[in-house]
Amino acid sequence: MSEKKKDLGLEILKEINEGQPKDEQSRKPFLGKAGIPLLAIFTGLVIGALLIAVTSQSVYAAFSESVGKGFSAIFNEVGTAYKALFTSAIGDPVRMVKAVGGDDVREIRQAFNPFLESLVQSTPYIFAGLAVALGFRSGLFNIGVEGQLFIGAACATWVGYTVTGLPAWIHMPLAFLAGALGGALWGFVPGLLKAKTGGHEVINTIMMNWIAFRLTEWLLSGPMTREGSGGMPISPLIQKTAEIPQFFPAPIRFHLGFFIALLVAYLIWWLLFKTTWGLNLRTVGTNPRAARYAGLSTTKSIIVPGSQPQHGARAFLGLRLRQHCPGADRQHPSRRRGACFHSLRHPAQRRNADDGGLLHPN
Repeated sequence: MSEKKKDLGLEILKEINEGQPKDEQSRKPFLGKAGIPLLAIFTGLVIGALLIAVTSQSVYAAFSESVGKGFSAIFNEVGTAYKALFTSAIGDPVRMVKAVGGDDVREIRQAFNPFLESLVQSTPYIFAGLAVALGFRSGLFNIGVEGQLFIGAACATWVGYTVTGLPAWIHMPLAFLAGALGGALWGFVPGLLKAKTGGHEVINTIMMNWIAFRLTEWLLSGPMTREGSGGMPISPLIQKTAEIPQFFPAPIRFHLGFFIALLVAYLIWWLLFKTTWGLNLRTVGTNPRAARYAGLSTTKSIIVPGSQPQHGARAFLGLRLRQHCPGADRQHPSRRRGACFHSLRHPAQRRNADDGGLLHPN
């Protein structure tokens, strides 16, 4: 009887995880995969244009003269705003071409800095998206990424300025590991409550966020405060051996963390879709009752995604840049506040892809 039950459970898992046949997936149009992200971007641009139009005084003044001038003013205002948006995020193509054709190295750096700075700013959100997406796959709605960021950053900061005498190839990974473990332990608590008591992870993780905020504020105002800071909640400077390397001199802050984020995104995809552990995790997230029937441990699959070390690792990458970056060589309680809720939309727009919003699992 037990063998029949096991065989039936395996058949259930096979049906759950196979999904559509490969021939049907291959016939799926490109827009079927990219349609939701593209539609989200288009909708955001349209709503943004409407808000610009209805809040611009020049538009109302132009409409008071004539309808044609009013629409012309709308196009001018929206065009100016979106031009500033894209050139600030990507850069001015004309300036880039001129800089490459010239001999001024500083002008080249300044021309390409907007694009590279966007990559720097995207790094913590890649890790945050991975943290949220991995929780989604196990059936968890993790709102606690931000609290794990703060705790992981506090742990990494402490190791960064207290440990001395180590070479960079040991000190930087050690601080990275400290941040990862700090974030993992903070996420372990709501994961354990969910698995053992059924406590809802949304409520628990939101409360854990605020505990983390207040705890780090106390640490930065007390045990971890910098001497001579005048009462400001700010940590001591981390050692240069614990800093993540940058590739270019100032003003470009582009650093190694971005490529580590890409590597982690690939590793998360590989673990989820190429290993038995990932199969079990996705099974529990899809149908916990069927997973239990097949003999899988739902408790383990819930606790592990809730406390995965990459939460804390992302904290270190997001907050510990090089000392040459203004304000990036220390911890301050206002850093990255709101990162969790920004990261929630990445896996949602990517149809719960487990790559931080970068790749597609198919």
